[in-house]
Amino acid sequence: MNKNLKYIKENFIELEDLCKATNITKQQLQTLTDNELIPKPSYEITNNYTISSPLGDKETISETHKYYHKSIIDLIAKNKGLKNSKDYKKNLKAEFLETFINSKDNKYGYDNLLNEDGKVDIDKLNIVFEQEWIHYLNGIYGICTLNATGSEIAKKEIAVKKLINFNQKHESLILSDEDKGILESLNTQFNEVSSLFAPYQRESSSRGKYLDRILKHNSLSALVKK
Repeated sequence: MNKNLKYIKENFIELEDLCKATNITKQQLQTLTDNELIPKPSYEITNNYTISSPLGDKETISETHKYYHKSIIDLIAKNKGLKNSKDYKKNLKAEFLETFINSKDNKYGYDNLLNEDGKVDIDKLNIVFEQEWIHYLNGIYGICTLNATGSEIAKKEIAVKKLINFNQKHESLILSDEDKGILESLNTQFNEVSSLFAPYQRESSSRGKYLDRILKHNSLSALVKK
C-alpha cells in the first residue's frame, strides 16, 4: 500500500466507519458539521476506477472517501445532543486561552500579543482564537496535533515559534553540545502535541521545516520521529 494511504488509514477513521462506530447517519454527521459541533474531515481520498469489457465499452467511476481524526468519535458522543456550538466553542476557547496565557513561553506565540508589561493582550488573543476556530472546524488541527484540543492548539503554536526562533539563530551552524541539548528539549516539547503529518506533507510541514531538517543537519537523525 502507498505510504500516504497507509498513514491516513491507520491514523484516521473513514466516514462510513465513523458512522458505524458512533451509531449515527451520514445526515446526522453532516448536521453536526453544519452546526459547528465537529470539524470537517482532515483528509479526502478520491479513487478513480475504469470499467471495461470485451464489448469495447468503458465506464469511469470516481469515489471520494473522507477521513476524520479519531478523537472525533468521543466528540460526537459528547456533542450530538447539542443544537449549536455555543457551549462547545466556549469550552474549547477557555482551554486555549488558559493554556496560552499561563505558558511561561507565550512570548514566542502569535505576533504582537504581549503588552509593554509583558502580559497577554486578551482582546488580541480573542481575535486570534476566532481564526484558530476556523482552522479547527476545517479539520486542520486533526492533521497537525495529536488530539485536536484547545490546549494543544496553543502549545503547538508556542512550540513551533520556539523552533523557528532557534532555527533563525542556528540554522546554518553546527550546534554546540549545549545547543544540541536545547534542541532535544524543543524536540520533546513539539512531539508532546504535534503529529507526524502524512509522508507527502512531512517535508513542507512545521515538523519537516523546523525540526527534521536541523536534527539531520546536526547528526541527530535518531531523534527524528518515525
